Amino acid sequence: MRDTTMVRCAIYRGGTSKGVLFRANDLPPEAEGRARILLAIFGSPDARQIDGLGGANSQTSKAMIVAPSGRPDADVESTFAQVDVGRPMVDWGGNCGNMTSAIGPFAINEGMVRVEAPATTVRIFNVNTGKRVISTVPTQDGRARAEGDYRIAGVPFPGARIDLEFTEPAGSMTGALLPTGKPSEEFILADGRRLRGSIVDAANPVVFVAAGPLGLTGTELPAQLEARSDAMATLEEVRGIAAEMIGIVGDRREAKAKSPGVPKVAVVAPSRAYRTTGGAELTADGMDLVGRFLSMGTAHRSYPVTGAICTGAAAIVEGSVVRDASRAPVRAGEPTVLRIANPYGITDVRVRWERDSGGTHVLGAAIGRTARCLMEGYAHIPRLRVEA
Repeated sequence: MRDTTMVRCAIYRGGTSKGVLFRANDLPPEAEGRARILLAIFGSPDARQIDGLGGANSQTSKAMIVAPSGRPDADVESTFAQVDVGRPMVDWGGNCGNMTSAIGPFAINEGMVRVEAPATTVRIFNVNTGKRVISTVPTQDGRARAEGDYRIAGVPFPGARIDLEFTEPAGSMTGALLPTGKPSEEFILADGRRLRGSIVDAANPVVFVAAGPLGLTGTELPAQLEARSDAMATLEEVRGIAAEMIGIVGDRREAKAKSPGVPKVAVVAPSRAYRTTGGAELTADGMDLVGRFLSMGTAHRSYPVTGAICTGAAAIVEGSVVRDASRAPVRAGEPTVLRIANPYGITDVRVRWERDSGGTHVLGAAIGRTARCLMEGYAHIPRLRVEA
């Protein structure tokens, strides 16, 4: 009798993230059983994830569970899982836009959808948020094409461009673009300080804070931001307050333990020249604003796709801290294109929207990504770890 359990899976790079993709019928149906297997496969809890497939940070400790969909408006359904690195916890809240770019190629390569050339459209329904994403994937010889000349910030090599459009992304977890009904809020911290921020829900709920009041420029690279323990603690406190305000947790002090993944928290600042992680010089006139994201308590090494979608949506909201920092033109009847400067470079997002007496409505937000399969096969995990 084997002392290990074998689970069929595939490792994909999706955008600037990396994770493991599964067919839903290869995992237990209930969340608890799935969590045990995911923790064992990724090697959590362990800061190095040395005994698993995880890459020792939140951007490389992700899973997508995919199944054919019975919905008339979707081809496949996806469930996102953020596997905690240092704690025995799997967060099922929200979605990952970067790993969403891998779902279309996975569905094509697994034979879940009918393949058309030169590109196949895959309609994805995300179970976590109840939202749809339309993925257009280049194909060749019946499989997703990986090679191409499209480059994204944070990935060293070019690939085939995958177009993602998040349709009607507002209200992914709260039911509204502005969960509190206001474009900005005043957060009162435990030490009495007051900070202005904006809670926006598009693709994922995010609380945005301006860099200046935190003593930041906004151009800090991830290691520099993480070295600012005071700012990191303040951002986590703001995130907890926002989580309480929009009903994700009952007490702000529980946010880190009960919902470390959502809401997200981001820092924004007006355009400013700086040098990227890779050493490239970015000029102020080549961007519309500077953005930095935190993910699971650490600084995101690039910029999350759902974060870009939400930042784009926030940039069209009058009175938000994002709109205040952005210089992107916002004209009625025209899509808004926002160029977000992040640690690796520039990420563009295109937002289709309209405004009427009921407020601002985000019709869709699109972004280009690349993704490719790194490995297909079986993960071997100790039987005792999944049967405990």
